[in-house]
Amino acid sequence: VYYTLLQARELNNVRDVAISRIEQLHPFPWDLVRDHVEKYPNCEFVWAQEEPLNMGSWAHVEPRLRTIFNNTENHKGKAIRYAGRDPSGPVATGNHKQHVFEEWAFTSQALFGEARKPSDIVSGVPKWE
Repeated sequence: VYYTLLQARELNNVRDVAISRIEQLHPFPWDLVRDHVEKYPNCEFVWAQEEPLNMGSWAHVEPRLRTIFNNTENHKGKAIRYAGRDPSGPVATGNHKQHVFEEWAFTSQALFGEARKPSDIVSGVPKWE
């Protein structure tokens, strides 16, 4: 997801979105994440993952991020928005069109705060107007 977001941010000239990733989930890097989020005092936080909501790292990371935010000056009480696939039994849809639609949806949710249909696809990267 990281590289998908980077490519979409670049192609769409999105200049007000910082993209970070957490490489290690256990042991959780509490101090590193806290110090990193404090660099962005006025931001909205979005967790993006390709896996469905009931899979992937969201359930593990969300309470830890909430704890970190509540122990900072700038982010106390802030919510973390989820951008990813809806809960699902299988990891993948098994349908290429549905897979591509879901990828566009969570990419636009992460970058723009809402699911948008792209106006074009450039080298596999969605382009929005």
